Amino acid sequence: MPPEQPRPALPLPAAAATALAATTPTPHLQQLEPTSATTFRGELRGNGETVRFQFWHRPGPPRPAVVLVPILAGGAGLMATIAGQLDGLGYDVLLAERVGSAMVPPQRGPDLDLLFQRTVLHQRLLLAWLEDPGPAFAPPPARFLFGVSVGGIVATATAALEPRLDGLAVVVSGADLGSLVTDSREGRVERWLDWRLRTDGAARGVVAAELRSCLTLEPLAMAAAVPTRKVLLVHGRFDEVVPGANQDWLWEAFGRPQRLLLPAGHYLAAAALGTVLSKADQHFARCATTPRRLGVVSAAERTDLLDH
Repeated sequence: MPPEQPRPALPLPAAAATALAATTPTPHLQQLEPTSATTFRGELRGNGETVRFQFWHRPGPPRPAVVLVPILAGGAGLMATIAGQLDGLGYDVLLAERVGSAMVPPQRGPDLDLLFQRTVLHQRLLLAWLEDPGPAFAPPPARFLFGVSVGGIVATATAALEPRLDGLAVVVSGADLGSLVTDSREGRVERWLDWRLRTDGAARGVVAAELRSCLTLEPLAMAAAVPTRKVLLVHGRFDEVVPGANQDWLWEAFGRPQRLLLPAGHYLAAAALGTVLSKADQHFARCATTPRRLGVVSAAERTDLLDH
């Protein structure tokens, strides 16, 4: 594992600051119904959005909470498995329903940008609800994010906008979405690129330029706004979906945080789930011991706070 190179958070990119940072998530719980002794199904509304979510919670002393970011291209079974294992490790877990699928016709760059922005807002609404969940539940002692693949891109942007977040784990994800999408060998992405070529006459270079120009939440820019010490990256050496260069660019953008390199591809990384979650558990435990909950942190105060 390469050494950690800690640095404080840097300013948000201007486009993200204008579009998203000024948005204060204001969740209102509409329902929360048990589906078993330890699971619930709930609905939040706020900021013009409705968030339907699953909630793994056990009675007893408050447990740290993990918001598990959905994979925008599928992966419901994997998400349920991860949630169950995190529950077993001692975490409350929240998982929102997907806003929608990514990389499907008739989506183009602006549509993907809106999808990502809405998905980030859904995660922020869940995090805000955890701060004040009402009389039935105590706020968790710490809050974390866990994102896989495209979920890691969403987790990166969410963490940049939530300086009070305690930590995050980003698994098999990357940066520079223009080249990541056009160089990926994932079937859904290749079918979408073929559709763009047939429908718009847009070759891969044109699509890459479009994505770079319109995606507000590009991880290359957003990752710099997250303190390095909060981040755990997990990458696959033989990832056929997220090219190695894109993995490395995300690692550099975060400031070279802790990184676990698996001898696996994008999908085989799921076979090492026990190892990944054990590393995430250790990382979250370290993050939870650092000072936090000092009130709302302004952009001007954030750098000074995180230097200590």
